[in-house]
Amino acid sequence: MKFKIFIIIAILFYSCNMIGAGTHGLLKGYRYSISKKELETAVIKVIEKNPNIYRDTIDKDYYNDGITYLTIKIKNKDIENEYTFRYYGDQEDWKNSTYSEIFICYAYDKYGKGGSEGKGNFTKEQEKGLIDAFEMFFIDQLDRELNLNHIQDTGQ
Repeated sequence: MKFKIFIIIAILFYSCNMIGAGTHGLLKGYRYSISKKELETAVIKVIEKNPNIYRDTIDKDYYNDGITYLTIKIKNKDIENEYTFRYYGDQEDWKNSTYSEIFICYAYDKYGKGGSEGKGNFTKEQEKGLIDAFEMFFIDQLDRELNLNHIQDTGQ
C-alpha cells in the first residue's frame, strides 16, 4: 500500500515538473489601463517612428508572430540589443480585459549575452542594463505615445 502511494506521488510530482518545463518566464512587465488592441497599435507606431528600433516582419516565427510575441532590435550608439516581448493573455483575455500588458521574455546584447528569467547567460548587472535600455528606448516612447504611465507589474 505504501509503495502504491509512493508511485502515485512520484507520478504527480513528475507530471507537475513536466507541465512547467520549457517556460521562459519574464524579465519585467509593463501594464497599461487600455485594451490590448490600443496597446498593440501604439507599439507598432513606436517601432515605425523610431529609426533605432527594427522589427523583422518577413522572418516571422513563434517568437515574432506579431500577435502574441514581437522581437525587436534596438540600436543606439554602443547598444545593439535584441528583445522578445509578449502581450499578456490570450484572444479571450484581449477581447474582455480593460487593461493590457507586455513583458520581456528574452533580452540579448550585441555579444549574445542574455536570455530569460528561466535560462540566462548574463549577470544581474547585465540583466539590469538590458532592461534599462529597453525602458529608455522603447517603454518611455510607448508611454509618450499612449500619453499614459505604465504600471510596473511583474519581474525584477
